Amino acid sequence: MEILRSLKLIWKLILLLLLTSMAFCYAMFQGGFVSWFLFYAFLPFAVYSILLAVYPIQTFQASRWISQDQFSAGDVLKGEVTLERTFPFPLIYVIAEECLPAGLKQTAADQPARKWFFLGFRRKAVFSYTVQSMRRGEHHFSHIRIKTGDFLGLFEKETRIRTEKTILVYPSVFPVTYKHSKPKYEQGASSSSQRYIKDTSMASGIREYQPGDRMSWIDWKATAKRDSFMTKEFEQNRTHDAILIMDLQESDSFEPMITFGASMAKAIIKTGAPLGFVLLGSDLDAMPVQPGEKQLQAIFRKLAKTVPEPSGSSFSIWEERMASQGGYRSANLFIVSVLTLELVRKLEYRASYGDLKLYLVRKKNEKLTHEEEVLLDRLNKRGIAAEAVFEESFGRSLKEVKSL
Repeated sequence: MEILRSLKLIWKLILLLLLTSMAFCYAMFQGGFVSWFLFYAFLPFAVYSILLAVYPIQTFQASRWISQDQFSAGDVLKGEVTLERTFPFPLIYVIAEECLPAGLKQTAADQPARKWFFLGFRRKAVFSYTVQSMRRGEHHFSHIRIKTGDFLGLFEKETRIRTEKTILVYPSVFPVTYKHSKPKYEQGASSSSQRYIKDTSMASGIREYQPGDRMSWIDWKATAKRDSFMTKEFEQNRTHDAILIMDLQESDSFEPMITFGASMAKAIIKTGAPLGFVLLGSDLDAMPVQPGEKQLQAIFRKLAKTVPEPSGSSFSIWEERMASQGGYRSANLFIVSVLTLELVRKLEYRASYGDLKLYLVRKKNEKLTHEEEVLLDRLNKRGIAAEAVFEESFGRSLKEVKSL
């Protein structure tokens, strides 16, 4: 490539010298005011072209300023590019362009990221640009392109100045209400939707042995005194832990699913409940159950960088990690954009081990297929709360998620 560029430059220089020689010869042999006027009029353009051919455009320096490092999807990016040089060689025009990342697209309403300058002898030039409605993701800025040329169009010089910058665009969120349902009582028997976990580190009393009690709970001293098996009674601690599990399979509803997942995570953390987070793709990316704003920020960073995967998720990996992530005692909230029979069967198998809920997210104006309706109905009949969430209802309807 470099050899071709060098040959092209040499050919243009030869062509320019040939044109200059022809103009000189015409003036010499033709004589008169007109022929010499043409020669002297052409000569400055030829000299300028030769000087431009050897001018080091690489001496330009470029810097970039961006209004923020972190954005939310839909925000407006404001950028500014500054060009500077040390030697004031007269340049007729300069085209400066910010090489935008592939994930950022400008619209007609934006200030363009490309500008023409009639620079002349000036050493500095500045231009601004905007990007409306930014897309979620991690975007890498790498180069600023500079291009110039001569009057004749024979010589064009271009350089790319490397100046790197990375910005993170978080998913947008909408209001979601996450509520823990209160205990319900029917005909004297309590049916509570809260989850209780025995704190086996501290006994609150003793009682007679009952079928299902563990051997480790037996109080041997009390058993010896009473001649019957006695077991320890423990405090029952209520937990509202939840784990968000998101499927990364590629679909048209992937972006609305990310938006819904981010909104749900924010709503759960806002209640003070500890939250775990799992991304299911070709591999499993899991975050342990933690409360607080730091956990929410970590989840948002993952969601900002998340990209869809073409192949289906391996739910068997989730099964293997479920116990280690506290999945058996936490509410498992599945958020998917593709509902498969494999997932339905996995949820049915695990329904008795923990609290499960599934959200099937659909983009605007997209309806459920007959198969999806059947699978959702099948889950609900098996006692697993499952529902479809449509993008057009985001922010309008009040979503209530109950800790089953």
